[in-house]
Amino acid sequence: MNDLSNMAEPPDTRNGDLVDLTAHQRNLLLLRPILRLDVNKSMHRGDDDSKVLEGLDTNYLCLASLFYMMEGAAINQGYTLTEVRDHLMVTAGKMRAELSEPARMRVAEVVLDTLSNATNRYAAHRESYFHAPSGETKELTFKLVRLEQDHEGTVRFTPTEQGYVVLMGMLDLEIEDYQVLIEKMLVHLIENGRFEQALELANRARLLSIEHRQMIREMIRQANRSPGTVNWRKDISPRLNEARHHVSERQSVDHHMMESLATKIRGMDNPNAIAPLVKLNLQLQSANLQRLNLLNEIGGAGDRFLQGQALGFRARRRSGLPDIDLQLLPALMEKPLSAIASVTEDLLLSFYPAVPPRIFDLSTLLDALLERRDAYVYEGDEEEVDGEIAEFVQIPNPFSTEVIATALAWLDVKMHSGQTWHLRQLIELAEREGLTFVERKAVAYELYRAYADSESRYPHLHAQVSGEFETSVVSGDDLKYVIKQESSNEQQ
Repeated sequence: MNDLSNMAEPPDTRNGDLVDLTAHQRNLLLLRPILRLDVNKSMHRGDDDSKVLEGLDTNYLCLASLFYMMEGAAINQGYTLTEVRDHLMVTAGKMRAELSEPARMRVAEVVLDTLSNATNRYAAHRESYFHAPSGETKELTFKLVRLEQDHEGTVRFTPTEQGYVVLMGMLDLEIEDYQVLIEKMLVHLIENGRFEQALELANRARLLSIEHRQMIREMIRQANRSPGTVNWRKDISPRLNEARHHVSERQSVDHHMMESLATKIRGMDNPNAIAPLVKLNLQLQSANLQRLNLLNEIGGAGDRFLQGQALGFRARRRSGLPDIDLQLLPALMEKPLSAIASVTEDLLLSFYPAVPPRIFDLSTLLDALLERRDAYVYEGDEEEVDGEIAEFVQIPNPFSTEVIATALAWLDVKMHSGQTWHLRQLIELAEREGLTFVERKAVAYELYRAYADSESRYPHLHAQVSGEFETSVVSGDDLKYVIKQESSNEQQ
């Protein structure tokens, strides 16, 4: 079902009498980022320094966020950051009606940061565990959500395969086996009148159809982005066969389920007793709709794969801007060195893209670097098309003038006192002396900027990395600020 299934090994006793529980440990480790947020919820504060997560079930918020992302992956290619954040804000407001709008926004940001590991630059989660067969401590690397661009360049959230494992009840089963199990249980529950349990299992069956569809879509998308990395016969065709088998099994079992449900409805006269059956019938219709979407995905997979392969041979669209290789660089090389040096700064800036690509993690960067493109063949100037100039977007200052003035006034007194300070020490001191959450964030920003001597507000101090730390305001490398004379002596 996912790459993490390679962790599982048959139970043995190669290391004494220790039982291999690797698969069970895997399922627990996938939940550790969510559980860690629940344990450390008091550390997260709002702009008014209040504990925004107090009284909220963060486990529910994280799972509800994953569920919402999976629904978006079925409807579209996922939901955008704004859509997921708005959904979490509404959910948090229903759980605690007294939460203000900024507090709900802060709750949504904390939940999304936890799932995407934003504090560690969207890197994969890393958790250690004891591997009984080898008797060693190993490390598991995984991601719960993925940030990817659709064909229009919009960044969207979707769960990873590990995120689906969390949503599917932590069962270590293949999709097809799990589907058969759920369908048989549905028929049994309907025939025995246990409609609430049948409704829950019907929802799980619908989610499995969504997962099949999402996996096919991910492979086609990967083939379009990098045509040489996905093989139709080895990668996509087996997945399509599994999906067809899934649909075939559903068709045969759904007929039996609908017959059992109709028999139960005909034998009841009480409207209150019929209501849960109607609700179950609507859920089964929704599952049939997802199966229809899956059939459309299977039928169109071949055409979309061929279209993606053809894109690899399409020449890039020409623009009215001069060609760098054939016009700019040859003319530049004919100039004397003094003339080139005089325009170096402006020339280098012209090589940067107007809109830099948005890359969130190392895997996305590698995909972009390994993407294959055909060489451009210059065909003359018969078609002149005006180029496009992207508008420069001005990023607003996150801190007001009053906050900056308060933070710098407080920080200047400390940094000119002649003492040696640590970043963590200053953040904790600012909290004790009554600075607000936003003012402490401004202090942290100024202290990190001082790491570069050219950007530092305090030229008499030099910043050195000294371990790591974590507070409610900021976490990361701890910096030690020493007088430059002392710093040079330490380095000698």
